[in-house]
Amino acid sequence: MSVVAIIGRPNVGKSTIFNKLTSSKSAIVADYSGLTRDRKYGNLKESHITLIDTGGLNDDSDDMSHAIKEQTDLAIQESDLLLFVVDAIDGILPLDKEIAQSLRKQNKEIVLLINKTDNSMLEESSAEFNSLGFERTIFLSASHNKGFVSLRDLLTEFDDSENLDDSVYESSSTKISIIGRPNAGKSTLVNALLGEERLVVSSESGTTRDSIDVPLDIGDQNFTLIDTAGMRRKRSIKEETEKFSVSKSVDSIKRADLVILLLDGSENIVDQDIHLLGLTLAIGRPVLLVANKIDLLNKSDKEDLENKINRKLKFASYIKLHYISAKEKRGLKKLLQIANSIYQDSLKDLDTSIVNKILKSALFNQQPPMSGRFRPKLRYAHSGGKNPPRIIIHGNNLKQIQDSYTRYLENYFRNELELGSTPLEVVYKDQENPFKNKPNQLNERQIKKRKRMIKRRKK
Repeated sequence: MSVVAIIGRPNVGKSTIFNKLTSSKSAIVADYSGLTRDRKYGNLKESHITLIDTGGLNDDSDDMSHAIKEQTDLAIQESDLLLFVVDAIDGILPLDKEIAQSLRKQNKEIVLLINKTDNSMLEESSAEFNSLGFERTIFLSASHNKGFVSLRDLLTEFDDSENLDDSVYESSSTKISIIGRPNAGKSTLVNALLGEERLVVSSESGTTRDSIDVPLDIGDQNFTLIDTAGMRRKRSIKEETEKFSVSKSVDSIKRADLVILLLDGSENIVDQDIHLLGLTLAIGRPVLLVANKIDLLNKSDKEDLENKINRKLKFASYIKLHYISAKEKRGLKKLLQIANSIYQDSLKDLDTSIVNKILKSALFNQQPPMSGRFRPKLRYAHSGGKNPPRIIIHGNNLKQIQDSYTRYLENYFRNELELGSTPLEVVYKDQENPFKNKPNQLNERQIKKRKRMIKRRKK
């Protein structure tokens, strides 16, 4: 399989090109510099070429710039082809020359992509880029979809898929989204599971800005770890870039098979952690609560944390809690075992006869409260889907059932079906009256009788 890395300074359009080639919106794109920081992987449509979007290279000497450069260097090392992106509007900048010189030392095939050539005048003025000394050049306008046919044709030259077994790519992986507040240790956890510095890690809040998919294979188990940006309370979000990041994090929950909610154990559980758990459960994803940084906790601290979690999460007491130290790589093996077990629970086939037996037992233990003169009648139930498991209950007057009774049924079904940390949804279907909203059709005899009764009333 061929690997292609997209390289360049910030805001030249690398992520837009990446999204166009992968036919996705997986990379954050906006008119802000430095949105991409980690390596982001994707596949060229209808090929086995892997594309890598990288962070923008700059000449700053701060820790973040250094970390981004390290990630880019790793992308270059594993690539067969480098796409060097420059900005036609800006022209050649000194930093472009520095990057070009550095890339030539890698002994890799390099193609120069001159982006933002929206018109012929910009294309003509881009002749100055010839001084960079690259033989192969393609003019692009990512915003106007210009030049991508030529680029895709070029990339297919590096596609060695004919020599590969397609079965390698047919295996599905379990998608695990890792969410939490800023600096909870999400990227550190991903790096620890991978055994390499795959993601940028910093004490600076908001280091991760995009959602990064990272494959992880352990034996015959295939996972995709989704590292997300730290999510703060809405009123604390001031930067526009952070709004993009939070939006991508929410999307990552929706497309995940399972969610790991990472707590900073040293700071105890806070309202934002509870909000994130509620959001995950509302979307309907199985969730594992993981307390990180236990290396900073003594026995008393751990007991205090557990008591607070039990007290604040009474609404979701079925959620499993696991302790780890991502920094010291403690509890990681068991973490994936528990996560996989929870995911398998969410895929259980629910037999209709068993579901109805459980419903009958639940009703025997506790009937739904009266609603006016009538009591809701729950007649029969069946499965309505997986991940999350859904129970559909049919009957009469079901719209009158109180939320507290619905929670009772959800907990009852979850316990009886041994679903563990998997949320379960109960959906009601009222049986419709077949004669509702239909006019009463009278026969001739009934019409005559009605007329006689009307005459009597008038007298």
